[in-house]
Amino acid sequence: MNTLNTLLFDTLYEVSDTPKSLDDFLRKNMQFLNDFYNSDYKHIVACKSSIERFVLLKYNLIAELDYSNSYNKSFVLMLLDYCERFYFLAATPRIWSILNSNNIAINSRLQAALLFLYPKPKTNSELVEKFDAICEKLQLAIETEEDDNSKVLATFLNYYSIVLIDTNVQFAEQIKKKLIEAVENESYPFLENSCISEILQLNLYDTDNSHEQLQSAIDTILSKKSSVTSKIASLEEVLIEENTEYSNELQTVSANFDSIRSISLRLAESKKISGRGVKIIESETELYGYFKSFGNMHKAKLQSAFEKLPDSFSSKVDIVDWGCGQGFASMIFFEKYGTDTINMITLIEPSELALMRAALHIEKYSPAISKKTICKKLDCLTKKDIKGNNINTTIHLFSNILDIDDYKQKQLIDLIEKTQSNINYFVCVSPYIDDIKTERLESFKRFFEIKYDSFELLLDVQNSKNKNDGYDDYWNCNNLFNKKKCINHPICGCINKWTRVIKVFKVKL
Repeated sequence: MNTLNTLLFDTLYEVSDTPKSLDDFLRKNMQFLNDFYNSDYKHIVACKSSIERFVLLKYNLIAELDYSNSYNKSFVLMLLDYCERFYFLAATPRIWSILNSNNIAINSRLQAALLFLYPKPKTNSELVEKFDAICEKLQLAIETEEDDNSKVLATFLNYYSIVLIDTNVQFAEQIKKKLIEAVENESYPFLENSCISEILQLNLYDTDNSHEQLQSAIDTILSKKSSVTSKIASLEEVLIEENTEYSNELQTVSANFDSIRSISLRLAESKKISGRGVKIIESETELYGYFKSFGNMHKAKLQSAFEKLPDSFSSKVDIVDWGCGQGFASMIFFEKYGTDTINMITLIEPSELALMRAALHIEKYSPAISKKTICKKLDCLTKKDIKGNNINTTIHLFSNILDIDDYKQKQLIDLIEKTQSNINYFVCVSPYIDDIKTERLESFKRFFEIKYDSFELLLDVQNSKNKNDGYDDYWNCNNLFNKKKCINHPICGCINKWTRVIKVFKVKL
């Protein structure tokens, strides 16, 4: 099945005769559904009528699914997102009732959407009065949940569009006034965007044209565009940072994570890095800020994941560090196992700045380790890039990469199957953001679990910040990590609560 197949929901409709048949399809095909959900908007909008038909006519089957299964939770949350994107007034209450009756947590962006979708405000004035509450939730989403601002902006424009098309123009003018004030006062940083400046120029009294332009803006925002240039170096020409202030500083500290991080602590700007740190790094300032803000969280998650790997390996291993950033996962691996056990390391990262620094960090631990650097996004990788040697055990490190939207999971799995063999360990870690992103890791793990008899699960754990998300209380925080007093942990009010989703497994390919 093509992940961008516009017949996806028609196929889903045809196979869904019973709750069990629907459940079976979802369990086996979440890679396709995830990839479709994160595909270019033009592919999704082509399925608009099929999605609505599926929700309306298969509602009873959807309602009977077992929502203790992560793939079912993720799927119904996707359906709510489609309801918001396409303003499915009849379908939204049905999906909301399923979420509500099964206590499924809804992320901040979709909570914002429900404020104007369901229950629908009783008056136009009430719809306008929701402006600040909607913006507050959308700002929280961009800071803690979303990979970029595209879906947040689209949700806001959907709200503006609904006010424009469903109310008298005076209420749209009130929203416009609130929007101007919010931008001028910098109340919600996500609104500081060129698309907002453009829609403020709309003539709201020309309702049809303004609505059409709003829809066009949404289409543009949700269309995926890549500005990253792929670059690959051979083993003889590794991309590595050299002759810089940082490389000189690195020579003065010990080869351990905390000592290396101390440089970034000293050089980072005081301003906290924006968002949740998933955008491609484009400046040295961002490198410092990311290491300072997220370094300890990476270290703690990775240490807990590596606990379930063997205490030692009988022969040398190869490492593939997917979406390596500055090389944190490999660095923490070295600190447990040393560097003598490493035959070769492949570093994959779309930010050339981060990739060169990762190679420098590896060099700091051991100049003797063979390195291959690949400056590409996951979807741009080829078999030649990561072809294994078919002899050594391979350790695949996926640190804060499998949960992001910007890759096709089935394509990644196909690449792994075509290039890797022998014993493979997969270490998959991320923060807990929501059930849709968590299912990205779960479906990756589940593919190998279903297909390979050699599959061996070593660790499967997740912790959110709140017990009512359906998971354990959060497991760590900055205070505890630094061995500082944190009163009444894990129910403390620490603002630095950490979350984790970890899947560690072994399989022979």
